[in-house]
Amino acid sequence: MVGYTSYLPQHDGFLPHYLVFEGLAAAIHTVACYVKSPRASLRQFSGPKAPRPHPLTSHVYGVKNFYTSAIRLYAAYNITNSQLYDLAVISFVGVLYLYITEVFVYRTARIHEAIFPYVFAGTGVIWMMVQRDWYLSS
Repeated sequence: MVGYTSYLPQHDGFLPHYLVFEGLAAAIHTVACYVKSPRASLRQFSGPKAPRPHPLTSHVYGVKNFYTSAIRLYAAYNITNSQLYDLAVISFVGVLYLYITEVFVYRTARIHEAIFPYVFAGTGVIWMMVQRDWYLSS
């Protein structure tokens, strides 16, 4: 019997596993954006100036999560590919940009709603920048 570890990236280090975790989290939220009510799937955007949750907004956010998931999963299994590595970094930077602007500029989200994206995306950016040479020199 083949264990679940055979489905995980086989490269050394934990970064590929982190990318799989982040990719699966984004994929799960993609599904939530399509099957749950917009109020539930867009809960993180309930700041003082947030618009009313709408199915279209939820679906657009779901599509964003779909390509974020795809990029991170492809990068996890092809961690030595510099183009995919850079796209994964950009996907984390994009999340940080989204939540920084939504909290501090547009005020459609509150800081406590953005804490998890800040932590996970910030961890992803820092980890990937620190480990870039190690993974891409393989």
